[in-house]
Amino acid sequence: MIARTRSAAALAVIVALTACGGSGGTKPFTTPFNASPGTTVAAAVKIVGVGDSLTAGVQSGGLTGADIPGGATAPGVGTIGRVQETQENGFYALLWEQANKVTKSTLENPATSPLPLITPPGIGGILAKTSSGFPAGLTTECTGERAAAFSPSGALGDRMNPNTTPYDVAVSGQTTHEVIAMYQPLSSCASAATIAMSPPALAALNSLLFSESEAFYPALANFGSQVTQLQAAESLHGQLATVNIGSNDLLHFAFANGGSPPANPTAIGNDIATIIRGLQASGAKVAVANLVDVLGGALFFPVQSTTEPTYEQNLDAFLQAAIINGAAQQFGIPPSVAATIPAVQAKVAAAELAAHQYAQAEIQQAGLGPNGYFLLPVLLDTVAAILQSQPVPQVVTPANPTGAGEFVSDQTALTVKQLNVAYDQAIAGAAASTGAALVDIASTFQAAEALRAQGKPFPLGDPQGDTATLQYGGGFFSLDGLHPSNTGYAVIANLFITAFDTKYGQAFPLVDIHTVVMGDPYSAANFGTINPSGYLRAQR
Repeated sequence: MIARTRSAAALAVIVALTACGGSGGTKPFTTPFNASPGTTVAAAVKIVGVGDSLTAGVQSGGLTGADIPGGATAPGVGTIGRVQETQENGFYALLWEQANKVTKSTLENPATSPLPLITPPGIGGILAKTSSGFPAGLTTECTGERAAAFSPSGALGDRMNPNTTPYDVAVSGQTTHEVIAMYQPLSSCASAATIAMSPPALAALNSLLFSESEAFYPALANFGSQVTQLQAAESLHGQLATVNIGSNDLLHFAFANGGSPPANPTAIGNDIATIIRGLQASGAKVAVANLVDVLGGALFFPVQSTTEPTYEQNLDAFLQAAIINGAAQQFGIPPSVAATIPAVQAKVAAAELAAHQYAQAEIQQAGLGPNGYFLLPVLLDTVAAILQSQPVPQVVTPANPTGAGEFVSDQTALTVKQLNVAYDQAIAGAAASTGAALVDIASTFQAAEALRAQGKPFPLGDPQGDTATLQYGGGFFSLDGLHPSNTGYAVIANLFITAFDTKYGQAFPLVDIHTVVMGDPYSAANFGTINPSGYLRAQR
């Protein structure tokens, strides 16, 4: 059985991040490290991106400015597939393309991109598809070139465009107050013991806990050694600016299972208003987004639910998919044919019983009631344990008595949901008081959740009638279950475009959703062997 050494250290980091609220203050600009600090790319519409990993364009747990080729073979997970570039598929990149009438190649070119393109293999625990049907981690924080991210000069060396000052200054992992107050990484690299985890998929969650320190200099080193994200954004004097921040205030609390103090909604509103006013003073017309229901993301699996597949049902579905797809690969036949083989059907039947037994044991360990959640890494860990005939994974250990990073208790989940609503209200108030455009992402997500409760996908709004779901493998999320797919980011981009067009009289064309869906490796049709959606529908 794997050693769950991550949680105690991870909890300590989360508490430190949320409790200090950044580095505790701001400092003036200092001399930039690059030779031409004022060098920015030419653009008809200069858009400044302020926020966290969503604005940065994180997918599958990490950030990279170019593709990572696949083909390698890893023990236990099979052949690793290619990982697409992430930054160029984010909503900010799509908005820039539509506003400036340029193609994706402009964003991919280090000489013309407004993005702080990160050299592969990128920042964070990036996940890749594998032939076994389970995601595998390709990168680990703080090892090799990743360690360079913790110094300004080293971080610029890790950039594909080190001499160009980016317009997207979002810092993955930052909380709302850190946009204003954080002027340097909170910590250096975590110890190897903390970040060495198995299975590799857990690295994606770990990267979320450390990312604001790891991503700080790669995003902001061009502006100086002690500059906040807001100061950097203001210095760019953009014509437009996007603000999308606040999810990490909820996620840090959820990942710590309530062990870190949440930000007060009034403080969230005040900080958002400060960010908006600072950008407005720099000359930008601002659009600020509210938050999705964070526990509605595919990373979280409810213990009980009448509106979506539960943890046990998902566990059963993943096991069925693994068994059937494994047989299909072994015999070189389609999964639909493999599912009819008596021996495979017997294994599937046994898997259903195992899923029930393991899930109930884990629920008892965690002390969860009907409103609790397990996280994706626990599900993947449990699937692996069942397939390998290993004992039930320990979701509570002496080193991690709170289950931080493993599950969300009933009370913590209730608090997260209450804060989620309060934060959205605070963001709406900040937008109203400053005159900024409000990008209502929350309502779109709520509509998708309502359709999920009816067992239906939500329409993406394109003439071709493409749809997606919020379930893992359903097309809206990437492999980490938290950050959007290309399709999910395109939906968000169109919401920003509509807000700018409506509030400020812009005439930016909408993103062609159908084109994005057809080329999206995380769409339901392209998700590959990981996608258990067909089995989920059969179980409901």
